Amino acid sequence: MKKHLFTLAVFFAFATVTTPALAQGHYQSFIVSTYATQGTVQRLISGDMDPAESWSNLTRHLKVDKIYIEVMRNHTLVDEAGLEKLIKFYQSQGVEVCGGLAFSVSEANGYQGFDYADPENREFAKKAVAMAARHFNEILLDDYYFFDRKTDYDIKAKGNRSWTQYRLDTMREATRDLIVGTAKRVNPQCKVIIKMANWYDQYAGMGNDTEKVPLIADGMFSGTESRLWVGQEQHLQPYLSYDIMRFMDNLKPGVNKGGWVDQGGAFPIDRYSEQLLDTVFARCPEMCCFNYAGMLFPVQMAAFTNRAWADQPTSLNTADFLKMIGTNDDHPTFADIAAYTLDQADKVLANVGHPTGIKCYTPYHATGDEFLHDYLGMIGLPMDIYPKFPPDANMVLLTEQAKSDPHIIDKIKAQLEAGKSVCITSGFVRAMQGKGLEDICEIEATGATVPIERFTFASGPGSPFRSRRVAPGAAQSDLNTATLDSLKTSRDILIPEIKYFNILTHDAWGDVLGVSPGGTTYPILLSCNYSKGKLFVLTIPDDPADLYAFPPTVLSILRSTLGANEPVRLDNAPAQVALFRYDNNAFIVQNYLPATTNVLVSVAGTVTGIHNLLTGDDMAPVTPPGSGFGGGGFGGFSNSGLRAQPGRTYFSFTVLPHSYVAYVAK
Repeated sequence: MKKHLFTLAVFFAFATVTTPALAQGHYQSFIVSTYATQGTVQRLISGDMDPAESWSNLTRHLKVDKIYIEVMRNHTLVDEAGLEKLIKFYQSQGVEVCGGLAFSVSEANGYQGFDYADPENREFAKKAVAMAARHFNEILLDDYYFFDRKTDYDIKAKGNRSWTQYRLDTMREATRDLIVGTAKRVNPQCKVIIKMANWYDQYAGMGNDTEKVPLIADGMFSGTESRLWVGQEQHLQPYLSYDIMRFMDNLKPGVNKGGWVDQGGAFPIDRYSEQLLDTVFARCPEMCCFNYAGMLFPVQMAAFTNRAWADQPTSLNTADFLKMIGTNDDHPTFADIAAYTLDQADKVLANVGHPTGIKCYTPYHATGDEFLHDYLGMIGLPMDIYPKFPPDANMVLLTEQAKSDPHIIDKIKAQLEAGKSVCITSGFVRAMQGKGLEDICEIEATGATVPIERFTFASGPGSPFRSRRVAPGAAQSDLNTATLDSLKTSRDILIPEIKYFNILTHDAWGDVLGVSPGGTTYPILLSCNYSKGKLFVLTIPDDPADLYAFPPTVLSILRSTLGANEPVRLDNAPAQVALFRYDNNAFIVQNYLPATTNVLVSVAGTVTGIHNLLTGDDMAPVTPPGSGFGGGGFGGFSNSGLRAQPGRTYFSFTVLPHSYVAYVAK
């Protein structure tokens, strides 16, 4: 292998940021791009880094269709004199060449961005945009395009507005006049694409406007770098790499041009591959592999061979990967991993439709239940986030964020009166207390926090054990010892207390109940009839990651409740196993666990089988027994205590550690 032309120190200097992309080329289902930061571009121009050798190493396996050349970062411009020569080199390689801008003042100083009230920063921003527009017909703004400053300029300009409103107003003006306006004046053909960071539930506070800016810019890009989800500062779950794409796709048709992933959090090494996979599973037009220098960084072979599952045929298959890169290469790169991952995914995605799932309503600029959709995705609920209430959906999920809609109670009532369902979270209950929710269901968030260590079930309208006619206080007596064990949490967890009035009025039923160490029950899933519809209330633990401590039996009830009308459903699996669903009855199941897991999936109606999009094999359905998911081919689920649902066809299979399977119903 050719010598890499950069050091470890240089790599980490660039690996802390991210970048974007757009279009169609070597792959069937997406194009692949990369992004060279200002520092790398300067080295390429000066000759300190050889363009031909670095490009040869980058593309030895990875098929790249597009490159972004960044002209400004950290308030520093590249040497414009050598820019055109570099552009011509990459054009000679047969790739589309576009520009990039990172509106950072100092990455080293807390990722400090531009101050759009500072006259000098504004003038420099216009200068950088004009320079990029002179050389490129498309410019991608790195996710440094946010507003977090509180200088004297800002304090004076803010006036009586909240910081959030001030920043939204300022960024709308800056986008329209300072950025897009300048680019169009210099080059009327120039398109401006804005990459949004991975923290989508915090956009408004940093001035990132999902309501007005998509109408001003020529497109948006999604930061899909979800990295590690344990012990990290950001509350990002692996499912975010997919979920944020759905969030951005639904802002405006065609506005979301792609997603990007960097090398951060690549431990185990499967996490790098999974971030790429989950981005393209959302059917993004473009997969941007950030950044040019980082993609060339060598990955030690121990990263592959030291995994406990290294000898198993997982999605990042060690043996197949080594065969691809060749036996003489003991230093594969991140570009090589991307090549292996995307080649495999491209074959699958050629056979899946448009991604879809449970409709979730998150109004523009809303806050509350932060990143909860990602946690719910990690327990097997396929999320599909919309900025407007979706009245056509049979089930609508409302987190606390829906409180910002002043007409939300009327919309819930209309949904229920139409014979449809709504599921609200405990956070929504707390936020809407005394604001009309009690007119639908008499429930109360008391403000108390209570511990639970296991679960039980009532015999209410939504209970999975209703046919057994078990009284609420005796639900578990009808279950065997193994099933009782399966209803324990994997750790003690804390939940907010939701008080409901079922004893006197039967207004609501606790379909799933958490049991405290002292034996007191508290609702996890409530159901309440209203008009022709049904309202459900889902209690979210104080730490949403404690959803992962829910046993598979309880998760199965949550999935069957929220996904009652889903054409494809993940019926039984542990937490940290996700389902990606498509509108042609294709689906992908991804296992983020470090161990092989049993999975039970059901398809609505009668289907003859499912076709494996990875192997080409067909799988026949299993016959559901009459007394729950046990025996009769339902291996691994004999103690779940659940019953098969009429009108659905069931399939049972296993998924290897950190792997995915893809099927389409026949």
